[in-house]
Amino acid sequence: MKKYCAIFLCLAIVAFASIMFAGCNQTKTEDLISDARYGIYDCQSENFNAIFVYGQREDPYKMDGISNKKVEFGVISVVFNSNLSEEDEINYTLTIGEETFSGVLEKSPYSSEYMANIGKSCDDNSKISLSIGLNNEQPTTIEMQNKNSTWAVGYQRAKEIGLEALKDDIAEIEDKGESYELYVKIVGNHGSNFGTYYWIVSVVSPSTRHNVTISPTSEEILVKN
Repeated sequence: MKKYCAIFLCLAIVAFASIMFAGCNQTKTEDLISDARYGIYDCQSENFNAIFVYGQREDPYKMDGISNKKVEFGVISVVFNSNLSEEDEINYTLTIGEETFSGVLEKSPYSSEYMANIGKSCDDNSKISLSIGLNNEQPTTIEMQNKNSTWAVGYQRAKEIGLEALKDDIAEIEDKGESYELYVKIVGNHGSNFGTYYWIVSVVSPSTRHNVTISPTSEEILVKN
């Protein structure tokens, strides 16, 4: 009887240790995610298209292999169908439920997007509207639609698929003794293919970067580099 009790106790200890180890790994992984994009809304008018991406990301934001403290973010990105001049001022008002955020969109130095970060995330079922006003013209107001709530692959599953695909790359980074950070992002092309989005999971160290692109409508890995 004592023999069976000892075997049972050993198995219980092993099981408990496995649970604790898995929990520690999960916490470590979350701590290393420098950009976690939980969801995306979008809308389109005759003059522009717009997206609103939300989640948590590091501050300061720098792809250097070191993950800093996390803050909420909510980034508005607008692309106009016609070219604007440097003198044009684009005002926005974003309403999330009962909260309203207003300001001026700034031109991205890297693309044709005009952007603003309201510094706040939201839920997938939030009611969101966006008003865009060019200079002193009457603003255009549009209801934004959540896109990711209907996807087969959400944030957590995209993270799991990506980390599994990148596990050898991560092991190689760890073997070299380098630090690294992780990114789980929703990306799309504002210009040529508006409304089509993908998950990209990345691992970044001081010396290397690897990415996995995942379809949100299946668990298929489209690209790994």
